[in-house]
Amino acid sequence: MSIMKSIFKPIVTSAYRYQAEFKLSQLRNIKKPAAEKVANALFDALKNSLDPEEKKWVDRIEEKRKMLNSSITEISITDFGAGKANLDRTEDEMYRGVVTETTVGEACRIASKPYFWSLFLFKLIREFKPLVCIELGTCLGISGAYQASAQKLNKNGRLITLEGSQSIASLAEENFQQLGLDNVQVVTGRFQDTLDRVLTENNPIDYAFIDGHHDEKATISHFKKVIPHLSKNSIIVFDDITWSDGMRRAWEHIEKNKLIKISLNLGVIGVCVLDENIDEKFKFRIPMH
Repeated sequence: MSIMKSIFKPIVTSAYRYQAEFKLSQLRNIKKPAAEKVANALFDALKNSLDPEEKKWVDRIEEKRKMLNSSITEISITDFGAGKANLDRTEDEMYRGVVTETTVGEACRIASKPYFWSLFLFKLIREFKPLVCIELGTCLGISGAYQASAQKLNKNGRLITLEGSQSIASLAEENFQQLGLDNVQVVTGRFQDTLDRVLTENNPIDYAFIDGHHDEKATISHFKKVIPHLSKNSIIVFDDITWSDGMRRAWEHIEKNKLIKISLNLGVIGVCVLDENIDEKFKFRIPMH
């Protein structure tokens, strides 16, 4: 049995799956190419649909995840984010960073994107074929590997991924190298110190995945910084949009932006599409719990 089949478990009940497929048909029915691409990506992720070349990359990345999950190597991580939803860290704590001691395995199991959501990001990039992608929140590089490998298969594109903690960024760089993903650049430092430069140097951005700092003010701030640098036909993805009341408010704020033509609330992840050829605004909600 392949690695991906052994670890894949449907994340929705049959009732939710039926609802998701019905909502996907509604998304397709707006007859916009961008909507069709988002629908295709989610449908393929739900069906765990991979062609042979995609399967090779996914198996390699999941083998790397398996090795990381089993690692008992101790590591010190400086976390500049909100931590857990119930911690209520102050802005000063998030600015200075909170140092935690853990193992590589625990960090991977807790902080890396699960298989399904990693696959969804992979499929989004396969569908939209963005040239310049950025990611806020590298962790150990699992989600980054999915996104960068999709670009490899598209035969074009590069990923710039930002990580606050030096120790974990170094491990991510090693993982990318071992996987043969030479189209990834890891930028280390607090987002408030690195994001502006990354956006300026890589403008325009075709795809952005905003993760790593699950705080209402920070998420809105990152969105406001990123959106002027996005290309006219681009996609921006937000992680953990229902992680806290603050993140829910942040998502509601983002959805209302006039440049967002299609928004898709998947419960965990939110997807926004910018498309200069769409005049109307479309909002969809497909709960994936």
